[in-house]
Amino acid sequence: MASQITDDQFQHIAKLSRLEIKPEENFIKDQLSQAAEYVDVLKELNTDNTPPTFQVNHKTTVLRDDAITPSFTQEQALSQAPSSQNGYFKTSATIKK
Repeated sequence: MASQITDDQFQHIAKLSRLEIKPEENFIKDQLSQAAEYVDVLKELNTDNTPPTFQVNHKTTVLRDDAITPSFTQEQALSQAPSSQNGYFKTSATIKK
């Protein structure tokens, strides 16, 4: 069970994760290798007769049906807003040029 992660693989994983790994944090590579070894144990299982699973709680549908229900009017929704303009909430800019 040699799932040793190489330095190149580790740097690639860090790049994909957008993580800056400092030299003193290199122990993370060993931890990832250990995690990969745990996953390797699953290769020993015989899963030939096991159907693929996409949901583990055996519910057939986890989403509720869409239903039209009464809602606030625009006036009610804006009634507690600190600031509104032309029937919309007015906020400060979140994206600056």
